Amino acid sequence: MILKSTILCFGVIFVCLLATSISFGASSGPSEAEKQEYNQDRKRIETMRKSFDPGPTNDIRSFEKFADEIQKKWKARDPEHYAKLMLQICGPISSGRFNTDNRSNIARKYALSALADPNKILLDTELELIGHVMTPMVTRRAPMDQEWAQQRREDVQVRLHAWKRLLDAIDPNWDPNEELWSPNTVGALMGLPSGIAPEGVKDPKVRAEYEAALQKNQDNIERHTKQTRLRDWLKSFPKRAEEYTIQAYSKPPFDVEELKRYLDKYIADTKTKAKILDTVTNNMQKETRKEPTTP
Repeated sequence: MILKSTILCFGVIFVCLLATSISFGASSGPSEAEKQEYNQDRKRIETMRKSFDPGPTNDIRSFEKFADEIQKKWKARDPEHYAKLMLQICGPISSGRFNTDNRSNIARKYALSALADPNKILLDTELELIGHVMTPMVTRRAPMDQEWAQQRREDVQVRLHAWKRLLDAIDPNWDPNEELWSPNTVGALMGLPSGIAPEGVKDPKVRAEYEAALQKNQDNIERHTKQTRLRDWLKSFPKRAEEYTIQAYSKPPFDVEELKRYLDKYIADTKTKAKILDTVTNNMQKETRKEPTTP
């Protein structure tokens, strides 16, 4: 009996193909030489990261200097490579390796740079970068007035863009219980020796049918992997994006009309838009009813 469960081991293999399956407008791809250079710089970043153990003596300025070098080198090159490198740069900055109050602003700077044209990078990369786009709202270093208003626009728009892109990528007709097979099983189902390569099939008609069946099965596995991953993001990202948007626009300077424009642009669901707007409006009213604090 041929077991469908054999797909599990191959599903793991195809997870690595997710990066190409969720490209959505990404560029045609870098050259082999650029790929090698990219891998070299990834290793450089990893080496640099390891040299900064958590502690108060770490100097973020030297890490920034290194990050700026990587940024300058890659910003005008392959967008996905640049975004992945900036994501790797943001990791140690956001993780608390550096004992400095402005580390969130530094990580935010690099993440936003990589998100300048999000449709040119993979959706997974976009969603991960947004985790580093955070503006302090209640600390002593929190921006105020127009500085805050500008940062709020950037923070919220990147979230709403990714939210829309995520929903657009969801296939409503996808069946999570669809039958999937390992490549070896495909041949066996056609009466061929298990694991035989297409070039080993002498009959040209059977070989063509076999190649088509292998390709269709691979497409199904990639779609399954992609849709599973998207639904994992769907469990958490929209909620986090909604909460951040509400919190951001519940803080002065109030601008519910600006928020409405962004929601109309990115969010199609009327109930979600109404919920966000109603919550922000109620928070604004509570804030304006507060009595001034006596010095």
